[in-house]
Amino acid sequence: MPTDLLAGALSFLLTLAVLSYLVGDNPIYRVAIHLFVGAAAGYAVVITYYNVIYPRLLAPLLAFQFVGPGLPLVAGGLGLLLLLKPLRLVSPLGSLVIAFMVGVGVAAAIGGAVLGTIFPQTQATILSVLPGDDPNGLEKAIEAAVIVLGTLATLGFFYYGGRGEAGRPGDRPTLLKPVAFVGQIFIGAAFGLMYAGALLASLALFTRSVTDLWGFASLFVGGR
Repeated sequence: MPTDLLAGALSFLLTLAVLSYLVGDNPIYRVAIHLFVGAAAGYAVVITYYNVIYPRLLAPLLAFQFVGPGLPLVAGGLGLLLLLKPLRLVSPLGSLVIAFMVGVGVAAAIGGAVLGTIFPQTQATILSVLPGDDPNGLEKAIEAAVIVLGTLATLGFFYYGGRGEAGRPGDRPTLLKPVAFVGQIFIGAAFGLMYAGALLASLALFTRSVTDLWGFASLFVGGR
């Protein structure tokens, strides 16, 4: 049997197995889900080995002359403490390793968020609202004004300086309530657009899958 025909047959059968969940939970659906989870887990293991374990652990251990013995020994010691964390005697040392990993990860995440998200978004919102000499200057000025207004209103919505009384939650100052209302509208519109985009992408994938399945089935029923 040709490879393409075999792959199409498996895709067709697995798709039908997943869609069988529409009539209720059944063993065929469970087999398809277990195959998907197993394939995803295997793929993750392979990617982890070739991108993390081999280049960052095995390769340095096999090449002392290039990196020196210090780095492999430190990495190996930390890894050993992490593996031995279930033992009560070395559990505190394993906790220190986890704390170090979490701290490094948080620092990297914050740095990436600041340099890759906050700064670029801040620069993108610093726009001129003056039309200038551009023929489309008025349109661009309105667009820039909406972006600036939406950004400021959204930031105004996240106000945490309210003081609450006994038995009552904190409230925003009176001047900030209209700003928060406008910001809430922009936030709702943003989430709506995100949901619509995800829905359209899902429908596109579903349509593509149905088209592929119909094309495969047409090979046996003689359709086009």
